[in-house]
Amino acid sequence: TLQKSIYLVSNMIEIPIFIAVLSFIVMCIGEILAYYSVSLKFKHEFEAISFGFIFGVATLILIPKSYSNMFVLYVILGMITVYLIEKYLAYCTLSKKYCVECDNLEEAKVKFIYPISFFIHTFIDGLIIAVSYISGIGLPLYLAILMHKLPAGFVLISPLKGVYKNPLYPGAIVSFGTILGTIIGLMTLKDVSTKVLLAFSGGVFLGAFLMLAPHIYEHKEEKTFLYILLGYILVGIIALH
Repeated sequence: TLQKSIYLVSNMIEIPIFIAVLSFIVMCIGEILAYYSVSLKFKHEFEAISFGFIFGVATLILIPKSYSNMFVLYVILGMITVYLIEKYLAYCTLSKKYCVECDNLEEAKVKFIYPISFFIHTFIDGLIIAVSYISGIGLPLYLAILMHKLPAGFVLISPLKGVYKNPLYPGAIVSFGTILGTIIGLMTLKDVSTKVLLAFSGGVFLGAFLMLAPHIYEHKEEKTFLYILLGYILVGIIALH
């Protein structure tokens, strides 16, 4: 029976690890496309849908399921965490500080601070994958992570092409943050209250949406709301099942 239990646990653990590895692969594909200057058509539309999906996961699934006496506090802590990272490390994939289209790049920051801050972003993605598994949320959170990996890889490599001879090496290391975050999350978060994890994750997703969505409007104002709404509706449909 002990062997059977170990087998069942190992099989279940394979699910978040598989999602993390898949996220790594998808992000690397985005990086390769960017490296070879392959245009990622409808990038902003896809981002807008993923932002709506993230907003939907936060407001329709994570925060409602985290309802408890202190859940608001943990939601706020999650939002503050995103704000502090954005303010001091600018980890957001479409942050003005590192957006190629905004033409505001500083070489030293792009070469060193940008990959490090982006690694934090992918590491947090990994933690969210672990939370999704631990809390039993599953599919909606997995999709929220996977949906933005392709454009994230594209956005990551675009500025690095100007400062690295081969930006795919630091890009692969940054992408690996998702796998590392998932492994560490599975090892360290299993004893933390599920309500706390869900509330904090909801705050992170909500904070990320509030930070990222306005920037999309600067590049693709036309129909942006409709794409965000589409992402939100998709979550609503998933949440009903």
